[in-house]
Amino acid sequence: NCPHTLRMSNVVENRLFTVSEMVRLGLHVPEMLRDLEKALGVEAVWTLTGAYGGCECGIPQKSRMSRSVVTRRLGKEIVTWLFETYNYGNIVIPMGAHGSRALRLSTFLTALEAGKSHSQIAKENGCHTRTVERIKRRLLDAGFLQL
Repeated sequence: NCPHTLRMSNVVENRLFTVSEMVRLGLHVPEMLRDLEKALGVEAVWTLTGAYGGCECGIPQKSRMSRSVVTRRLGKEIVTWLFETYNYGNIVIPMGAHGSRALRLSTFLTALEAGKSHSQIAKENGCHTRTVERIKRRLLDAGFLQL
């Protein structure tokens, strides 16, 4: 069991970024997530990173796939893609949209879209108002917010 999966329960209301959105924001996106989104779509990326992001995942052998806990958590389509792309064995799954930088940007975006003040956002997130202004500029430059 990965401890990172429990962390998401307190940020359910925030949107998750797609791979292309994370690239627009200047976040590092590993090739695995880019390829998975191209092959199976954004929901597959969110499912994989939500379940195993930042942790080692054991890709089952083809003969054991139907009985695997990993297959139950991710679904046969994602596990088959992982097997066909990386073979069986242990692999570390990137954090992607569930990483702390992406989640922080998402939190700020949600708060700004809700019309919260810079002071209120800073207080809620334990940061300075200048941090809020800097992140707002980044979100504006990437096209997530309009003036």
